[in-house]
Order: sequence, then structure tokens, then C-alpha cells
Amino acid sequence: MQDDAVPVADELAMRNLLARYVHLADAGDLDGFAALFLADGTWTRENAPPAAQGGSGLPAETVTGHDELKRMIDSSIVKRFDRKFRHQMTDVLIEPGDGPDDVRGRCRALITDWRDGPGKIAMCGAYTFRFARTPHGWRFRSVSVRVLPE
Repeated sequence: MQDDAVPVADELAMRNLLARYVHLADAGDLDGFAALFLADGTWTRENAPPAAQGGSGLPAETVTGHDELKRMIDSSIVKRFDRKFRHQMTDVLIEPGDGPDDVRGRCRALITDWRDGPGKIAMCGAYTFRFARTPHGWRFRSVSVRVLPE
């Protein structure tokens, strides 16, 4: 167990940032979603299990910057899933990073697809995060997801 901890107010701000991430992504709010990241922030899908094995079928990729983040949400959640995609993030851990303005996080995720009636599991996996303190509050430096099955 670590002796140092992230201050409670900062942890709450990061948990709120994570909640905004899922709500804005699922709503297809391109500008709102991108604004959660640093200007050069990254989002990575580390692996790509095929849909036949229970994966999303989406390719492994890394996108960088607000324009690419918007493109990624538009092409996946808006166009492919018609905004009928829901993230559930659980078991959130927030841990100290490399200084007071850098924090690490991780959580488990279950994503459901509601395009054809009752929700079906679209993805199960784990996210890792790097948070950065800015003059405008905490933002994502990086978000990475690893999808099951591996």
C-alpha cells in the first residue's frame, strides 16, 4: 500500500472527469469529449479481438489531439453505433503519478450495444489513464483500453 495518496478533492475531480468521459462519448458529443483531453492527448485501443470472439471488431489504433479524438467518436459511436452504445466503468483506482500534477488511474469496463433492442455486451476490458492538472482543471493526458479476449 502506498504511503502517499491523491488528495480527495483531486480524486473526486478525476472521477468526475471519468464520468464525463462516458456520458459525453455515449452521447456522441464530439467537442465535449475532446475537451476532456489535453490538446495533444492520446486515446489508444491496444488490441482488437474480432467480433466472432466477442470483441468489438474495431481495429487497434492510437489517436492524438482533439480533431482525431472527435473523428474517432464520430466514426464509432455516432456513425457505427448510432449513439446506442453505453460504457459502464467500475473498480476505479486513482493513484499518484510522477508529481502533484500527474496522476494514474485504471478501471474495468463493460460496454453494451443497444442498436437491436435489449443491450448486448459489445466489449469487456480494462482502461488505464494518465491525468494532467491544467489551469482549467484535470484533463486526460492519455486513455488506453485493452479488450477481452486477449
